[in-house]
Amino acid sequence: MPNYDYTSSLIDFSDAPDEILRVLKIWQDHKPAQGNPYKNEMDPLRYRKHLGRFCVIEIQKDPLDFIYRLDGTEISSSSNEDLRGKSVLDGTPSEIYQNHFKEFKITFEVAVPQIWKIFYREEEDCHYLRLILPYAQNDASAEDLPSYFMTYCYSLLSPEGHFEASRHSTSNI
Repeated sequence: MPNYDYTSSLIDFSDAPDEILRVLKIWQDHKPAQGNPYKNEMDPLRYRKHLGRFCVIEIQKDPLDFIYRLDGTEISSSSNEDLRGKSVLDGTPSEIYQNHFKEFKITFEVAVPQIWKIFYREEEDCHYLRLILPYAQNDASAEDLPSYFMTYCYSLLSPEGHFEASRHSTSNI
């Protein structure tokens, strides 16, 4: 098994780039007094400038799983993998996506926005921030555990947070 030198950690919002804070502000503007915003608040037009770095993930609760419903074009082209309609555990290499599953699970359990700082080596270095924003199902109580995540990724390897379409993979897009 290859060693991907994978590390991830939560970072404080005070350490986040302005772009991530702008995305968080949109989420906060739709948050009710208690709980999380509803899924119907995920209006792509609000995020037009950032769409390529967004993913929408449906949370299945029994058994717990995270299914990609939207896989941003910058994200899928940088990984050479389009996971729309697939579990996070279907991603390759599996060792990396098992770690992503753990990060999603931790965020699901606390049900509040979090920023993960992620680093690993594959063919090249991958170093980025992932903002995870929880959303409630439209017909659920906003205080319930989230039913969806919207994630926003910000590359720490480029000045404006963009991802390059460069990672080699054996999977097909």
